[in-house]
Order: sequence, then structure tokens, then C-alpha cells
Amino acid sequence: MDKALTAFVSGIDSDVRRFRRGVIRVFSRKLTQPRHCAGYFFELLVATTGLYGHSLKLRELEHSIPLKRAPKSIDGIHRNSDAAREMSMRRRFRERIESLPWSTFDPSCNVFSEENLLRTQADYINSLSLHLPDIYGEAYETDRCLRQILSDGGFTGATLAQLLVSLQHAAHHASYGRHTLEILSDETNWRRPGTPKPNLD
Repeated sequence: MDKALTAFVSGIDSDVRRFRRGVIRVFSRKLTQPRHCAGYFFELLVATTGLYGHSLKLRELEHSIPLKRAPKSIDGIHRNSDAAREMSMRRRFRERIESLPWSTFDPSCNVFSEENLLRTQADYINSLSLHLPDIYGEAYETDRCLRQILSDGGFTGATLAQLLVSLQHAAHHASYGRHTLEILSDETNWRRPGTPKPNLD
């Protein structure tokens, strides 16, 4: 691969790792203060935005990426283990998300609640529990695909197709979860209901 394509692949790898580290950090038991929660969700917002951007960039580059001859197919034996991992993560993730200090979060801060269907604290928990574990599952498939690309020294037809599918699935969930993460990543939204926002002037 040329330097530009190698840098692109490395960028995807960096955001995949950042997202996986971010999701797992919820189990550290250190998210006890509003500022900790806001920082956690901001980290996930940056990582998911990066993955969404990579998905768009790969679609733009799709027809200009040189493919190696004799394309290999990616080993698909991991799909069952991926599904089991995702289901386990989904259950544990929801349980941990539900234990965050939601009493300090005010859902009325969302002025677009009717448009993005985020009206209550439960709506935020449901959104996080639905979309983030799905992205987490796709992150493993994306990681395997990237390892194969680096091992082959370039893209094959199979690895390009698989990377496109994996990133598009992650981007789909990122697009729906972005509003949730944007609101939760703002520390000023983590205050008791009815408490006015601080004057930042």
C-alpha cells in the first residue's frame, strides 16, 4: 500500500481501538461524578464520529483502491463468537449504564427531544444500550479485517467488501447514537432537574 492508504488504515485502527477502550472504561467504577460521565461520553462521541467519517471516506475511495490479485476470503468462523460476545456485552453494558448517577442528569436540556425521541432518562439509557454494543461488535470484525489487510500488504476484493460492510454497520448505529452522546457529553446537562445552567458569560 502507498503511504496515504497506509495512513488511512492506521486511522481506522486508532479509532476502533479508542472506541473499544472507551466502552470498556464504563466498567472501571470511576464514573461517580457528573464530570466523569460527561468526559466518558465525550470520548465515545469522538471515537464514533471518527468511525462514521472513516466509513464515508472508504466509500469515496472504494473504486480507486488498488486490489491485490488472487483475493482471499476472510475467515468467517468468528461470527458466532462475535454474536455471543456482543450479547454478553449488551447485558453487562446496560446494567452498568443504568447504575450511573442519572439523578443528576436533566433530560429537559434537550431542546430537540421530539425530533430525536430523547425525552426521558430511560430514552438515553435505551439508546446507549442499543447502539453502542452493536458498534462494539462491529469493532472486532473491523479489527480482524484491518489485520488481514496489513498482513496481505494491501486490499483484496474480499477485505475491501468486508471493511465497507463493517464500517457501514458501525456508522449506521453511530448516526443514531450521536445525538445521545452529544447531549450526555455536555457537563452542564448533568445537573439536578430544575437547576439552571451556570452563566458562562
